[in-house]
This record gives sequence, C-alpha cells and structure tokens, in this order.
Amino acid sequence: MTADEAAKPAPPPKSAFTPVAQVPAEIDVRLHPVEGALLVSTTNLLTPEGEQIAAAVGVLKDGTIEFPKRLRLTGWGAAVIGVYGRYPDQLDLIATGTTGRTGVAEHHVLGAQGWVQRASDPGLWFTGVARMGSSLVGLVGPTMMGVSRFITLRGPKVGLTITPAPRKEPCRGWEAPLPYPEVEVRPQAFGATRDGTALSYGLDCDVESALEVWKPGERRATIMPVPALSEGPSPDGARALILPGPGEGEAWIVDGDVLRYQGGEPKKIDPPANGARVLTASAAPDGTLWAIADGALFARKGEAWEQAPLPDGVKAQDVAVGSDGAVWVAAGGAILKHGGGSEAAGAAPGTIQLQQAPPPKPKPSRPFPEPGGPKCPQNLVVLYTFSKTAPDDYDFPLTRKALKGRTEFSQARFVVTRDMGQRFLAAFVPSWDLAKELEERIKTDVQGSTPQIVCAEPEVVRELKLDLKTGEVAR
Repeated sequence: MTADEAAKPAPPPKSAFTPVAQVPAEIDVRLHPVEGALLVSTTNLLTPEGEQIAAAVGVLKDGTIEFPKRLRLTGWGAAVIGVYGRYPDQLDLIATGTTGRTGVAEHHVLGAQGWVQRASDPGLWFTGVARMGSSLVGLVGPTMMGVSRFITLRGPKVGLTITPAPRKEPCRGWEAPLPYPEVEVRPQAFGATRDGTALSYGLDCDVESALEVWKPGERRATIMPVPALSEGPSPDGARALILPGPGEGEAWIVDGDVLRYQGGEPKKIDPPANGARVLTASAAPDGTLWAIADGALFARKGEAWEQAPLPDGVKAQDVAVGSDGAVWVAAGGAILKHGGGSEAAGAAPGTIQLQQAPPPKPKPSRPFPEPGGPKCPQNLVVLYTFSKTAPDDYDFPLTRKALKGRTEFSQARFVVTRDMGQRFLAAFVPSWDLAKELEERIKTDVQGSTPQIVCAEPEVVRELKLDLKTGEVAR
C-alpha cells in the first residue's frame, strides 16, 4: 500500500436505503405507512390553489408526493399524530388541534369526499393508539387540566379503568383535597404489547416517571416505577412512544432514553450512541426498534444497536415501519425506503437530489401548549385571561394584591402574552418548584382564579414591571 493510498479516507459504508421521492422544498414531513400506501403529513400551512389548509396529508404515488383535496384537513393549526388502516377506503386519523389556548384531541375518518370528524375534545390530546384484539384504542390525556380517558376508534369498546389519584393526597402540585378528579399517572405515551397488555407511560403524583399496566383480560391496572432517565433536555421535537417489542409480552418505551418492558417490568437499556438521545422511533412487525439519534439511524432487536448507514451520509428526521416490514426514512430532503413490498414505486434514478444537511426546520404554525413539569425548559404560569373589553394597560389589581410582599417570586418575569389573538397575564419562572408556589398563591388569594402551568414560550406583547414589595406597577 502506498502512502497516498493509506491517506485516503475509507469509503462510506454502502446503504441499503433507496431514495424513492423528493420532499417538496421547505416541507417538514412525518411518515405514516398504512396498508396500500405511504402517507405523509406536515404542520406547515399550505395554500394550494389559494386555499389555506390546516395540515397537508399527502400520499406517495409513482415517485411523487401528492396532496389530493380528499386528504386535506380543514381548519387551522392541527398537527397529525398518526394515521391507521387501509388506503384509500378505511383510514382513521388522530390529530392535535387548538382552541388558541389549549390543545384539542381530534379523530377523523376518511369518507368518500374527505375527512369526517368523529371526535373533538378541547383540553385533551392523543398520547397514543394501540391495537387491542379487534379494537383500535386511543388514550387521551389533558394538555393542562382535564381527565384522561380511553377512546375506541374502531371495534368493540375496551373496558379498561384508569387508576384515579387519591383525592385526599397532594398530586402534581395540587394540594389535598384535589379540586377536580385526577389520575394517578398523567399519560405521555400509550401503546400495547402483542399479547394485549396495555401500557401508559407518564408522570405520577410525585412527578416521577411511572408505568400503568393493564394485563390481558384485566380491567384494573398495576402501577410501577420507571428507572431514572438521563438528565438533560431531549432533542427538539422528541416524541414519547410505546411500541410493540420482539416478544409477545414486550414493548419499547421511548422518551429520549429507551426502556424495554420485558418480564413484566421496564428496564433501561444503553443508548444507540454514547450520550445520544432518541428523537423518534418505530417498531417493525418482528419487534425490531428503528430509532433516530443525532441524525443517525439505528436498529435494535436483541441486545445491541446496529447503525444503518444512509445514502451520502444524510441526516434522518423521521422513521416509520409499515406492516409489510418496509422501513421508511425522511432524510436529506427525500424519502428513503428499505425492504417491504413494492406498493409505492420509486422515482426514476438520478432525479432525487439528496441534501447533505437537513433543511432548515420550518417553524410550526404554532407551538401547542403542553403541561408544565420539572423537565420543561421554560415553565409559564398563566395567571389571568383578558376579557374582550379589558384595556391594553390593565394593571391586574387582584393579582397585584395577592403578590404584595411576596418577594420570593422576585425571579419571576411577569408579562402579557398573546396567543391566537387572546391575551394573558403570565409569568416565566426559572424552576418547577417556583411555578407550583406561584400557582398555589394565586389560586388561594384570588377568588375564582384558575392559574395553570404550561410548558410554552408565547409571544410577549408587554413587560409588567411589578414591584413585589409594594404590589405596584413601575411606570
């Protein structure tokens, strides 16, 4: 071997993935393989033929992503969570809409003329969907306040009971007795194993990660702790998921870290790469977990991860596995495919341009509010909702009276925010503990108030310089 040959870098490993379609410019897609087609969705507000639509749902056809009118969701600001069933005649779609202040759990079915809305529940969002026997079941949880419940999308109703929180004990910042019904585990992800065990992953009353488990044939659940997850933020847009595992009674739990539910308990496993957090994942029919971490694609079925190289080293943004085993990846401004059937024909060779770095991520039409918590990078305490007649310079006398002398809240930043045309008095706080203290103070001292803690960074339209010693606003 010559010195020049030794200096040459090794050629990149060959990829098993083939580009099959170009993603339209400035579009950030999520992948939804269903029987008979690959569907995609985007939260970008598109204006085809001058008509604004809430969420573009497209279909891969002959190497091109098409957005037919029949697949358009009406309204504004919805984000598609998942699509299930058979294309083009039997599809269920779940999405998170918005009222301007809180999310809305939406269920649509595809009719002859387009999507037909079957359910719309303000204050809730779908945490996941699972097949349980002949039923397709979703679990909705509160975006801020509300009670979790099961929704049967198709098939016989599943009679599972969600464990309520003890009314006479504190729960997630609320003092006892609880002011409204709460559940023991507020869900963040829902799924099921192949043998029909249902799993709900979320936060318990002590704001610790927990797993609620319904064994096959049992209506009531068992609650078990979850091993401590890694500290530090997850990637932007990271999804909490529960996916079927390799064994009949196994599941993958994904929340930045990956846990394996096996032998009736959750066990933490090593990350795909040293220090890497998982953005999203999908499970193959044989239980193999395909996951994205730091833009790279990994697969795991047994006890080890294997990296799956992508063409030209492009960065992965989404992955989804179809019922036929086809692995679909959104990467480099294109859709890539490996394995499975041939229901979606690829584009002609040489017509797809791969981008070496992911395109600038389009900003969503609006950030959906989520419940606050210790992992939230910015907790916001919503203190007051403006009435339509309130002046822009309203100075909130009852709130100021409640906070007079409360210098422990000096680290809070009091602001007027605007979201979807509605104005709010709110406070950015540096910690979850301080957020809970402020929420409790306003709830106790301002009669009839319903302060709420959300994880959000809305538009600020006014700074409220509040002197906590005097309760006066600095002019």
